[in-house]
Amino acid sequence: MKRLQSLTLLVLLCSQTCLADTRAAESATLIVEGWKHRVWALYPVEKLKADEALPTLNKGDRVALTAARGEAEPFVLVLRSDVPLRQVTVSGTDLRAADGTTLSAAALRVQRLAYIHVDEPSGTRMKQALPYETGTGDFPDPLLRAGGDARPHRNLQFLVTLHVPRGAKAGRYEGAVKLSYRREGWMPADRETTDTLPLTVVVRPFALPETSPLLNTSVASPQALPAWLQKPETLAELQRDFMEHGQTPDPLPSPVLHLSNDGTLTVDSGAWEAAAAALLDGKRAAHLFLPVWSMRKTGEMQGVYFLWHYPAVTNQLWSGARICDAQGDLTADFQRRFGAYLQQMHAVLERHGWLGRVFITTMDEPYTYHTDDRALDTPANNYRVMGNFIRFVRATAPGLRTFATADPAPELNGLIDHWCLRNLDHAAAARERVEKFGEVVTFCDNYRSFIDYPAVSSRSLGWLAWKIGARGWLTYETLGAFTDAWEGPAFVYPHFSGGTVWGMGQLFYPAPGGSGYIASSLRWEMMREGCEDYAYLWLLRERLTSLPAARQGSAAAREAQALLEGAANRVVGGSGDAETASQHPQPNAQSNRIPHDLRQRVGDLIEQLSAP
Repeated sequence: MKRLQSLTLLVLLCSQTCLADTRAAESATLIVEGWKHRVWALYPVEKLKADEALPTLNKGDRVALTAARGEAEPFVLVLRSDVPLRQVTVSGTDLRAADGTTLSAAALRVQRLAYIHVDEPSGTRMKQALPYETGTGDFPDPLLRAGGDARPHRNLQFLVTLHVPRGAKAGRYEGAVKLSYRREGWMPADRETTDTLPLTVVVRPFALPETSPLLNTSVASPQALPAWLQKPETLAELQRDFMEHGQTPDPLPSPVLHLSNDGTLTVDSGAWEAAAAALLDGKRAAHLFLPVWSMRKTGEMQGVYFLWHYPAVTNQLWSGARICDAQGDLTADFQRRFGAYLQQMHAVLERHGWLGRVFITTMDEPYTYHTDDRALDTPANNYRVMGNFIRFVRATAPGLRTFATADPAPELNGLIDHWCLRNLDHAAAARERVEKFGEVVTFCDNYRSFIDYPAVSSRSLGWLAWKIGARGWLTYETLGAFTDAWEGPAFVYPHFSGGTVWGMGQLFYPAPGGSGYIASSLRWEMMREGCEDYAYLWLLRERLTSLPAARQGSAAAREAQALLEGAANRVVGGSGDAETASQHPQPNAQSNRIPHDLRQRVGDLIEQLSAP
């Protein structure tokens, strides 16, 4: 009878609240047991749904972070209360070292995690298996600037990110994070309404590279934004945010083209130059794309996508000129008009010293079938058009580097400087080309950043880049379904089965209540974690390469080499994208603890190998 009563009690408890999954439970440390509420820290970050209850066994007296100079290190604060708590806010104090050195409280950024209700898991009605666990419920993702209200037995979460200044002094710093809520008339008068969570930060003696070794690009189509957000200051803020997250934005403000009655084309590139200077010179971006194409009548140009597939490209117009004829040869009108544009923009790049850092795109996925006339939409026809276009570009604007979202193909030998892989089976061949021809390899994987995936999913992109020898990745869109991002899955495949994925091409949200800003996502923050993981590995390789011969055989050097060669295999197996997939997939890590611990060890080895 006692056993039956216990089981009945367990069922009743589970009907009121769900236990957190293993990942969140293992990451959680109970820091505060306050009046009718508790506060946990999730470090490393894991996703905790709104109704999941955390265990109380793992207790601590502080949050303890470790970060390099120039690094952004996040953790999550979780408030769970038995009573309603209103106007909950989180703030940080200055952090002080023993010698009086200070990290300003401004180095701590606090964002409230809002929830997206997932009513069916990503991958529903899809034949292909997804690379990460999915689920249903209220998943944390949008990041808002305001505080919030805590409902009883429901998690209120805040992402707290420490931005360590590049010039910070190495050492141990002490401070606190404070969580406050409104005092209600029914609360005991002697109870504090502020919880203080001690915070310890160890700043490592090395800094992340000022210019990222990654050539990441994320597309942010401004036409996806409502008119009231399409303001220069909002777009400039968005571009700065991209750079701070290790992503080069595309597009920038477009050059304005003027076509006179006699067909003469002139270019007003002032707005584009200002934005490019802010990124290439100010934020030290490693690369940009030259604006080349607009799908809109209003003329905005972007740089990642351009030529249509053959035969559709024979009807594609650029500034009123047909791009190519039925044989795939560029028309005289297009060569005259686009050539004038190239020459003027080439002069701009040369004047600013940007040549070699700017890519010009060609054709998107030339080996696939995107038009109704599949008999003519063949790789051979597409490669012929691309070859004609690239040879014209190189003759007209030498110094521009060429780009294609394509796997290496013999027909394009010597024509593409930057391959963006669409199939990981070609990664080994691409690495060989990098070494032989000095080309660049990145990749595009659309299946690593879904809302109902674990936190590690978008972080894994950095590890996948390291594993296959790539210099980064392309995110094909970030503002997809922007205005509807709170309502449902941002992407439903238009096949008869209607397969669903949550968040494909959508990493930002409109802030609620007419707040007038663009809210980022937890997935976006975790993607930055992947960039920083890659930077750690890159620094370790640099340290190992410069190590004196006498220390090459040391235990630390041997461990470093083993980590560089094998650590990524513990985080990423094959890809989940049907197009960007390996024939030999291995399981992907489902826990953020794995890359977190690997990064900590890589950081320790960087310090050891940097010591005299």
